[in-house]
Order: sequence, then structure tokens, then C-alpha cells
Amino acid sequence: MEFRRKNTALIAAVGIIAVMLVMVIGTIQNGQSAKNATDEAVRTVSSLYLDELAGRREKVVSDNLKDKISDIHTALELIEESDLYSMESLQAYQSKMKRLFTLEKFAFVDSYGLIYTSKGTQSDIAGYAFDYRTLNEPEISLKNLNKADKTVVIAVPTSLNFNNRKLVVCFMEISMEEMLSGISMTSQENASTFCNIYTKDGVALSNTVLGGLAVEDNLLEALKLAQYETGYSFEKVRDDFENGVRGECSFTYNGIRETLSYTPVEGTDWLLTYLIRESVISEQISPITGGIIQRSFFQSLITIAALVGVFAYVISQNRRNARLVLEKETADAENRVKQEELEHRIQLQEQLLEEEKARKRQDEMITSLAADYWSVYYLELDKDEGVCYQSHSDIEEGLKVGEHFPYLASFTAYARKYIPEPYLSEFLQFVQPENIKKGLKGLLQNS
Repeated sequence: MEFRRKNTALIAAVGIIAVMLVMVIGTIQNGQSAKNATDEAVRTVSSLYLDELAGRREKVVSDNLKDKISDIHTALELIEESDLYSMESLQAYQSKMKRLFTLEKFAFVDSYGLIYTSKGTQSDIAGYAFDYRTLNEPEISLKNLNKADKTVVIAVPTSLNFNNRKLVVCFMEISMEEMLSGISMTSQENASTFCNIYTKDGVALSNTVLGGLAVEDNLLEALKLAQYETGYSFEKVRDDFENGVRGECSFTYNGIRETLSYTPVEGTDWLLTYLIRESVISEQISPITGGIIQRSFFQSLITIAALVGVFAYVISQNRRNARLVLEKETADAENRVKQEELEHRIQLQEQLLEEEKARKRQDEMITSLAADYWSVYYLELDKDEGVCYQSHSDIEEGLKVGEHFPYLASFTAYARKYIPEPYLSEFLQFVQPENIKKGLKGLLQNS
């Protein structure tokens, strides 16, 4: 019983621990699965969101550049012969075009590489990326590419005569702030999305790399240090930039998960990018997910507590039942002992009564025998013992009433002393216990 009770308690304890482990591990695994699913959902939504935004912003930039090229053509259509009459008239025309189209610079280049601006001439043609000698279509380039005050240069071929020289290129110079005014380059309020434009070499037009997070001043150099998610690599991003191919990548930079979508800007070697910081979004979602996990954990704890209570109740009931069974078995055992004692007492009483009856019958028999015989003895033949109940007074040194004596030895001595020789042998045979038993048995059968 004790072993069974301990075994039940052990099974209950193991069951509680198993349930607790299953529920705790299940809660942790569900929480981790929910977190992974949330991260995957954030990445998927981010990719769709960024791809759509990048496509829209690229169209805005390319349309803006096309508008600027159209503005140059419009300005060239507005030029008159009087504007080419003298340096003063040309500069006046250029100043008017700058104001009309909000330009930082509106200039011409002659066949010798001399630049004509609204403020005079310049000989720094080497600082511009276009080749005035071979330009035969509109070209977009950058000036001061590796400096903070970089500008966009849009050059178109032209053929104008001025002061016995041929003006072969007309170009406008636009500040980067003006150039990017049509698109939002600033981060959202939650500081999770960033728009930027890079050259194919990774140089940022806005002087900010990865939303200001990177310490490098070149996007490709920063991405070289990132850890990429499965399916993405730095080599693919570098090749896409080099070949002007649209794409995206997910990576971790400085412990922050990010997704970058990039698309080429038509008519340039630039790529417009949209960056979304998944870590920021995940952090905003994490309290919700964490709350769900926390509530699930608390529910698990409550369930475990309820199970512990149930198991404790079951164990308590088992112990109570075991105690009741033990008490019942103890009471039954005591009752059996008492019953046996009672039966034994009754049996003893019956035995005593039987013995008392036997003694009475014996006394009656002896009394009746004493009336007819001189000597009366009670013999236990199996024990070879006897008791004298009545003795003859004429026998010398005879047995006294109440005296116990050895049966066979006493009767043999008596016979040798008082029985004549001719009858001695027969008498000794007669008093042998076996012969007496046979005689009594035959007597009882005849009666």
C-alpha cells in the first residue's frame, strides 16, 4: 500500500513536470514562431512597399530630368540674334534664363572649351564630366562628385555663332537641393524609411549613406561590411549597380536589419534607392507580439497552476483513500483478532465445560465403583500415570487417596508382592496398557 501510494505520487509529479515542460516549451516555440513570422511578414511587406515607392520616385526623378532637358531646348528656342550680338547681351539672356528656370548656372561652351556664363567666362572645363568635343545628345552628369556641394549638370549639343566662335554645348547646372526637391529624401516620422540616389559607384547624391547610419561615405563600401540574409549577397548588389539593374537586398548593418530596394534612373547611371529599417518596424510591432507571448505565458502558468492544484487534490484524495483503506484494514484486522480471541475463549469455555462434565462423570463413575470395589484408580495409560481415588486399608504400604503414581511399575510391584506365582504371569499380562486398551475396546463394542 505504501509503495503504491509513493508510486502514484511519483507518477503525478512526473506528469506535472511533463505538462509544465510541454506548455513552457510550446509557449516559447510559439513565441519564436510568431516572432519569425512577424519578421518575415515585415520583410515581405517592406519589399512590396519599397519596390512600389522606388518605382514611383524614379519616375519623378527621370521626369524631372526630362523636364530640365526640355527647359534647355525651350531656352535655346527663345534665343535671338540680338542675344548673341555681344558679351553683355549674351549674359543678360543667360541671367534671364536662370531666373526663369531656377538654375544655378546656364552656360555655353565654345569649340575651344571656353565656358560662357552670366558672370563672365571660365576655363575650368576639365571640372565637368561631359566631353564638349564629342557631345551629340543630351547628357546628365555630376560636378564635384566627391564633395558636399555636388551639382547636377545637364548638357545638350548646340550650334550657335558668337564673336567669331562656335558655341557647341549648352548646359545648365542645378543644385542638388533643387534637383531633389521633387522627391522626399527625408526619413518618415518613425525614422524607418529613407530615400536616396547613388551613382553606379555607390556615391550618394544627398551626402547621406544608409539614412545616416553608415560611417562610410560610399554605399557599396558600407554594404561590403553588412551580413546578408539568405538569397542575397554583396556581389549581386555590386553587379546590379554596375549594370544598372533593378533589385533589392536584405541585410544587417551594425546590428540593424534593413531592406534596400534600388531602381535605375532613366537617362543616367544613377540608382534611386529606398531603405526601410525592419528593426524599427519590428520594435514597434514587438510590444504587440511580446504582449501576446506574455499573455500566452501567463495563461500557461495559470493552466499549470490549475493542473498542479488538480494533481495535488488527486494526490491528497489518494492519500486520504489510502489512509481510510489502511484504517479499515487495521480495524478489520483488530476485529478478526478480537473475533479469534472470542472464539478461542468460547472454545476454551466449551473445553472447560466438557472437562468439567468429564470430571463429574468420572467422579460419579468412581463413586459408583467405590461402592463395589476396595480400591479405585484413575489411569492415563498413554502417559503411564495414575491417581488413587480409593485404597484398601489392609494393603501394607499401599497407595493413599489422591496420590499420583507410575502405573505399570506400581502394579508390577504389587503383583510380585501379593499375587501367587501361578497367577503372576497372567496378571502381569493383564495389566499391560495394550491389553487393557484391547479389553476396553472390545467391551465398548459389545455394549
